[in-house]
Amino acid sequence: MKFTKTSGLYSIDGSSTSSVSVIDKAQSSIPTIHILSSPARPVKSTGSAPTYTSVSIKRLLTHEKTRYRVECNPSKRATAPCWKVFGFPAMLSNESENQFEIIPGFASCRSCFETYRYIDSSTANLNSHVCPRIVHPNQQTLTMKSQTPRSTAMCKLLAQRKKEMTNLCARWVADSMRPFSIVGDYGLKEIIDKSVEIGRNLRSIDTNFSVDDILRCDRTVKNEVDRTDRVERERLKGELVGAAQSRCLSISPDIWTDNHRKISYLGATANYVDDKYVYHSIDIFCSEFTHLKKTAKHVTEMLEKQLSVFNLHEVMDKITFVSDRGSNFVSALRNYNVLYCVAHRLNNILKRTFYQGLKKKKKNMTPMKSFTFSTNITQKEGVEDDNDGDSEDSSDEDDDDSVDYTVETIAQLNPTAKQVLNTITHCKSLVKYAKKANLNRQLQMERENQLTAVEDDDEESESTASSNKQNFATTLHQSSISIKNAYASLLVVLRRANQSHRIHNINMDIVEKLIVFLDAWHDVLCELQTGNSPSLFLVLPCITHLRQKLQIGMKREKGGIRFFYKRAYELLNNMFIIENDYVVATFLHPNYRQLRGATPTQVSDCFQTCRAAILPVDRSEDMEVDEGRMDIDICNEPRSKRRKLLMTSLMDKNTINKKRSSDEVDQYSKLQLDMDCVYTDPLDFWKQPQYHRAFPNLARLAKQYFSIPCSSAAVERQFSAAGQIVNQRRSNLDPSTVNNIIFLRSIEKRKRDT
Repeated sequence: MKFTKTSGLYSIDGSSTSSVSVIDKAQSSIPTIHILSSPARPVKSTGSAPTYTSVSIKRLLTHEKTRYRVECNPSKRATAPCWKVFGFPAMLSNESENQFEIIPGFASCRSCFETYRYIDSSTANLNSHVCPRIVHPNQQTLTMKSQTPRSTAMCKLLAQRKKEMTNLCARWVADSMRPFSIVGDYGLKEIIDKSVEIGRNLRSIDTNFSVDDILRCDRTVKNEVDRTDRVERERLKGELVGAAQSRCLSISPDIWTDNHRKISYLGATANYVDDKYVYHSIDIFCSEFTHLKKTAKHVTEMLEKQLSVFNLHEVMDKITFVSDRGSNFVSALRNYNVLYCVAHRLNNILKRTFYQGLKKKKKNMTPMKSFTFSTNITQKEGVEDDNDGDSEDSSDEDDDDSVDYTVETIAQLNPTAKQVLNTITHCKSLVKYAKKANLNRQLQMERENQLTAVEDDDEESESTASSNKQNFATTLHQSSISIKNAYASLLVVLRRANQSHRIHNINMDIVEKLIVFLDAWHDVLCELQTGNSPSLFLVLPCITHLRQKLQIGMKREKGGIRFFYKRAYELLNNMFIIENDYVVATFLHPNYRQLRGATPTQVSDCFQTCRAAILPVDRSEDMEVDEGRMDIDICNEPRSKRRKLLMTSLMDKNTINKKRSSDEVDQYSKLQLDMDCVYTDPLDFWKQPQYHRAFPNLARLAKQYFSIPCSSAAVERQFSAAGQIVNQRRSNLDPSTVNNIIFLRSIEKRKRDT
């Protein structure tokens, strides 16, 4: 079993050669929506069939909201900007199941319910719509301008120009081999807007004006990238040094090698919280690793050299580093504040749940590198055939609670546990065969024949093939889901290839139970690897959630699956240590102050750390919280948008405490929040004046802890972007240019996000 890093996310690869791109991904779970065959179809079996118009649909959406609503466009090709505002009008068809049927031929605005005819996929009218209920960023007053409809002649002229532009884009994409998505690129639209503006201004001055007068050569653009890079680095220097001085800066370093010239790069992502309680994540460098050997000494030298560009080499003792447990980084960062990547640790635990090998016989080996993990299960290793186990329930008694599940070897496994490992092996073998035999297209065609309402499979094929670089597409979890969903198609395709034994060897009951087992790990890893908001507070709730899921599985399952639930539970308890930093960060989140899942010792250490950070200042009237005023502020504050959270069951329960608190920690612990105040980002809580004024020391502590990510996923995402920059067509890019592009890309992304 191989540990892979894809697009900044760590995953458990079922095989070093397996890829889920050969099997269709599981379809997203979207509400059941039916398309009416005719707009005149009656709503009920009795009565005359209504004929819908744009005016009547708008009236129904406005006055009969319980029976009519606007559904989002379910098509994956709906990438036009208008679909962020528009959807399809739908009527209630089944009240008991809350099913809605889309009324064909129309598109409605989700805000003002203005409805247009939608025929032949033309979005001209939708794009020209100006919703009076949407406040635009540049709007200064509440006065809404009524939309002035374009004349018929102007509409025809624009349609003609649009057709010409579409033709030019099609020829450009084909001739230069560019992706279709480039026409929606943010930068391309900015260039076209600026070109239109320049042409409008110079049209009456210079009639001989052409594009060559303003478009520069490639060398000039490259030099401008270098110049802009120097300017932006100089501008960012002060922010990073200030954050480091406040201990609100963390850096995630790692090493990456490109696939074309095999050049190694040392990359790093800086995460910090500014004085306005805003979280920032910036790729500060991705420089060529000039040393031949990646020893700890060379890593330290390179890291100090790159940090000196931002004057950070002098304040490295105030920076928190987030790294994996590679021996070179462990040794290089030994003298600094370090937190190790939680995602790496959980993936190692999950790998060891299924596979465990012998210790490496090497000198000077570190505890983190003391085990190897076998990726192949053969008959020599003691794995029996599937027929050796009668059923999953047959050997429930073999799972004695006295067994030490952390040291169990393959030879010691009971038959049902071996059957689970055999199923994993057969799944890996099937995926590997399907990839080599190029069965992906055959599976798509077979699904077209089996399903009556499938969306564009060519598009699904593209997303499936590219999923090898995203999220968990190459994990054992996604492989199991893909096999389950493509099972019927696989039966047909493999029968044609005389390879039916590959699918018949797979026990689908075990596959489904494996999916349930891996769901909790998948959810936790996704939650922990967020990149644009604080994540350190999630460690304690996520580990508690994972333990609860494993305990439920231990009670619910039997046989081999139950064995692996128990093994994973013991490995999690033995290999994962809840650091005090995790507990403090959780306490500083307003919805997790009760620290559910923490031991009394951990809670005590957390409070001691928080109280030690309280400055010895006068705690008279300035430090006291006016409870009556605080209640008013909480009731009047704007409620944050509530979304579904993974760990809501571990959030605090509202309790009433009338006793006056003695210090900031007690006051904060007993603070009463509105029941609807759920903060997905804890900095949204601390940036509110009434809170960071009432708890100034805890607010300062929150900035420090929430600047630390719990995983190194951010720098892995940087490497994913670098892999797209250093591709086959641009393999001759100078490493310094790659470094500049990575940095400027991160700066531009931050500007768009803010």
